[in-house]
Amino acid sequence: MLAKIGPQNEVSDLVRKAQEGDQSSFALLYERFFDQIFRYVSFKTGSPTEAEDITGEVFVRMIESIHRFKWQGHPFSSWLFRIAPNLIVDYFRKKGKKALVPLEGSADNLQSAHVDVDRRIDLEIAMDEIRRAMEGLTDLQREVISMRFAGGLSVAETARAIGKKDNAIKALQHAGLKKLRMTLAAENSLPVLLHQLEG
Repeated sequence: MLAKIGPQNEVSDLVRKAQEGDQSSFALLYERFFDQIFRYVSFKTGSPTEAEDITGEVFVRMIESIHRFKWQGHPFSSWLFRIAPNLIVDYFRKKGKKALVPLEGSADNLQSAHVDVDRRIDLEIAMDEIRRAMEGLTDLQREVISMRFAGGLSVAETARAIGKKDNAIKALQHAGLKKLRMTLAAENSLPVLLHQLEG
């Protein structure tokens, strides 16, 4: 009987080959996870240019330290998402910036080039409102929401990346989204995007 090959088996095989020095496996891991890491970093920095640099550095660090990666029941993506926040913190520390995202260009991080101008402007305004409302969340709530919705991680992947249990992630997400909803409703600016986040 043949073993069923799924995405996790494919990633496991790529990681094993990369640990053995196979350059094409590094390239395939990069292709597989680049968009996910880029969306997360871009959301956190608000700068597509800086996000490209930081995302590239995540993969440089992956190459430098993949030999130390060990499977411990956690997805490989969780390991990558433990690298990214550290680099984002370093970026803001070096730049002397607070982790806020400017309005101009922020929607570029999450939208494709095929979106019409009106929808793009609406999204940009909504994202700015969400980012301002997120300032009222705890650091962990912000991180969970960013990883789950900008990074596209599952609850389990987010839990491994942050070092918490799945139930803690669910609770942080629930409390964070509830507070966001209340803040945005109080400002009469509850965008449709927030409802999409819960979907």
